[in-house]
Amino acid sequence: MLDFRKIDKKDISALRPYYRSAARICSKAIGVTYMWADYFDTEIAFYDGGVIIKEDFFGEDVFMPPQGEDRLEALRLIEEYEREKGGEITFSSVDDDDLALLSSRYPAIEIKSHRDYADYLYLASDLAEYKGKKYHGQKNHRNRFMKEYPSYKFLPFTKEDLPEIYAFLEEHKALAPRSKEEEIEYDACRRLLGAMDELSLLTAMIRVDKKIVAISVGEVLNDTLIVHIEKALAAYSGAYPTMCSLFAAHYGKDLTYINREDDAGDMGLRTSKTQYHPIELLEKRMAVCHLSQRVDLPAIFTERLIIDRFASTDMEAYAALATDEERNRYWGYDYKVDLGEDRADAAHFDRVLTEDEGRGIAYSRKITDREGRFVGEAVLYNFRLDGSAELGLRITADCAGRGYGREAYRALADEAIKIFPRLHARCYKENAPSRAMILSAGFQERRENSEMYFFSREK
Repeated sequence: MLDFRKIDKKDISALRPYYRSAARICSKAIGVTYMWADYFDTEIAFYDGGVIIKEDFFGEDVFMPPQGEDRLEALRLIEEYEREKGGEITFSSVDDDDLALLSSRYPAIEIKSHRDYADYLYLASDLAEYKGKKYHGQKNHRNRFMKEYPSYKFLPFTKEDLPEIYAFLEEHKALAPRSKEEEIEYDACRRLLGAMDELSLLTAMIRVDKKIVAISVGEVLNDTLIVHIEKALAAYSGAYPTMCSLFAAHYGKDLTYINREDDAGDMGLRTSKTQYHPIELLEKRMAVCHLSQRVDLPAIFTERLIIDRFASTDMEAYAALATDEERNRYWGYDYKVDLGEDRADAAHFDRVLTEDEGRGIAYSRKITDREGRFVGEAVLYNFRLDGSAELGLRITADCAGRGYGREAYRALADEAIKIFPRLHARCYKENAPSRAMILSAGFQERRENSEMYFFSREK
């Protein structure tokens, strides 16, 4: 079993050999892992010949693709670690090589990315020289700064300068009200700088009359300079474009690209980073790897209901249920998450249900009454390494309160337990009717967390 522990400064030298990705995204740089370790609750576990890195992403385990020897064995160890947590494993910062590895083991992989976390990639020569009309503004600001402060000095800083650097960060932080996320970033900066020697960081500061007015910190990843920190005092007009250019010229002269990282959804940062004319936005891909299983469920008949396959003609009714915000408060999944450019219409949901069943990751079944009226949906999903599965159900608003949920859930559980050694279920604590429905179907309550109850039923 993997033994995870917090990442510490003393681990950096042992981790460094495993940062071998050819990708240019910042999260493949060891400095980013260490800098944000407190925020993401980053933990590491070494196995024979490699390392596995785990982060907490909004309460869920997310793994960096394992690095080192026998990566398939690392995946097996991750699966063993996650055995009790459900039927999917999520990996972050997935490059092409990582995706090939994951595809060789998992039959169903969803790739996700978010614009807010895309890195801005620039040509190093563009930022160093500010050539051409498109950089007219930045070049003017830099020249004006150099003219106004002719005694400025651009130079690296060392560990001995850290007290002054920390004081500069405190001064910068005090310039304006800060959001919680911004406050966290200053803590991350201090954490990174505290390991500057171990990480072999590239550093620079601009002094004006001995006062630090700007700093920048980065590291090299392959042919790319990754900029982790860049801050300047607003009172010194032009300090930002000056630092950007001088840092690029000094440390990027033998490199092709500069990655100035993402904007985290901050519109001010987005405007600023865009104005420097990136040549590409680099996706940080997340791969949700589903454990799949082939299931052949027969039609099920109860006293009042029929549980059977969906047809395309059912999709209008299904779409109405899937998009009913009030009915789906406790469903545990928001259809908008994966909607993309689609419309939330019958065609979209028909495609999703067909693809999920085709990949063996979820089997949705229509619930109707004996007259053919649409009542709701039951779904078998979240297949696990021990061969078990999870059972979920939701009922339309028109059919709520008539016992249809209990009747359908019990019937499907009785049929599914013939196929699976164990069934799982869960519900939000506020959803008392769902809890009663699950218990009435022969499930036992096994555990709880702050939000949910968890249940299982044995064969």
